[in-house]
Amino acid sequence: MKNLFIGGSSEIAKNIAKKLYFTDCVSRKNSNIYNKCFKIKNYKIQEIKKTIKSITKTYDNILIFNGEYQYSSLNSFSVKEFDKSLYINFKVPIIFATELINNENLKKNGSVYFFSSVAAHTSEKGNAYYSIAKNALNFASKIFSNEQKERNYRINVISLGLIDNIMGKSTLAFKINNNVKFLKKKSYIDKIKECLKNKKVNQKIILIKWYK
Repeated sequence: MKNLFIGGSSEIAKNIAKKLYFTDCVSRKNSNIYNKCFKIKNYKIQEIKKTIKSITKTYDNILIFNGEYQYSSLNSFSVKEFDKSLYINFKVPIIFATELINNENLKKNGSVYFFSSVAAHTSEKGNAYYSIAKNALNFASKIFSNEQKERNYRINVISLGLIDNIMGKSTLAFKINNNVKFLKKKSYIDKIKECLKNKKVNQKIILIKWYK
């Protein structure tokens, strides 16, 4: 089973890759965890297209980890900051998925997995821009799945709860929800490995969370 991780420098991506046999990545940083890293300078559209053209392999699964959290409120709405969040959390994953499929980097009956968040399923204070962007990604994945059925590609979402990393710690620091704890590393890795092996899962939003 061959996998391609987009945004492979993220801590979550690296934790998962350590438990998989063959994984390449697209990342701004090199890492010896992966079989091969395709370097990307930034996540502008032209740079994404240029990087993807250099990838000639085909993969069973493409996992897209790109995302960025920032505390935000609609009470102090900023067009600039909202557009920034929408770009990295929604537009970049969709661009990568579309370009990789069109470049024939996904095997038939292979799956794209967008990484989303439980924030897309809640309306917690402080999550405004992030929640909206991830909610858009979740809904777009269903449309994308319908469009790709005839081409025999599967499209799914993995929606994670809080991880013990910089993003997770910053979220808890705002005390948005006192009933939330960090996901255990082994629990989300095992669940994701199970998803990758399943060749039938399609058009699903797989929620992995932990509450008190």
